[in-house]
Amino acid sequence: MKTLGSATLVARWSLGEHLWSPRTLAMIALAGTPLGLALAYRVAVAFRVTETAGAEVFAALVSGVYFPFVTPMLSLAYASGVVRDDVEAGTMPYFLTRPLSRASFLSGKALASFAMTLALVLPSLVLAYYVVLSPSGWDEVGARFPGLARNIGVATLGLLAYNGIFALAGTVLKRPLLAGLFFIFGWQAVATFVPGRARLLTVAHYMSSLTPGSSSGGVFAGLLGERSSPLMSILALVLIAGAAHALALMAFAKKEVR
Repeated sequence: MKTLGSATLVARWSLGEHLWSPRTLAMIALAGTPLGLALAYRVAVAFRVTETAGAEVFAALVSGVYFPFVTPMLSLAYASGVVRDDVEAGTMPYFLTRPLSRASFLSGKALASFAMTLALVLPSLVLAYYVVLSPSGWDEVGARFPGLARNIGVATLGLLAYNGIFALAGTVLKRPLLAGLFFIFGWQAVATFVPGRARLLTVAHYMSSLTPGSSSGGVFAGLLGERSSPLMSILALVLIAGAAHALALMAFAKKEVR
């Protein structure tokens, strides 16, 4: 209980730092990009430039923008700095000389990064849903709400898994941002087209498997090949998140930091 209380205090302090960070301004812009596209769609509908169904547009935003790009990039921006940010700011010695365990420190920092990404992604996702679907009528909005709820769940699980991976990178690597970018745009992209089961070693595959697709199958789903079962996908994301966070805690417990 003491560890949990200390971790909560660190998380609250870290959230305050995130809220006033210049980084967050850039991340707000990133999280708002799909919402901007949703607004552009509404303008196109108003001027009768397109007749594409709102459900199809929202599915494309989720599978082509939110999950493969916005979600991992936001997580990378915050989780990769769980250790590096305080090392560079010179505040790490202060924390390590306080009556605070390393496990509490890292848990609190990881919790703050996860909460911050949720606070940016989920409101944007919900707003985009209503902006895109409302021209079809409120009956349509209500009928497709279970799909939105599922997307919210997928986003939460995906952010949790990415948070663990990038927190681990931020703990053990000197340049976690570069490693994270390679993971997102290198490994996950290559694994998409490698024959066999390489895609099973990506977070993107399991998020795609859980994502409600459009009638055409969805951009994201189509790229990542055959889906895994929902149960396997959920268990895989939980396992990735748990293992990565546990490894980050183990690594930080033995890490020499200045």
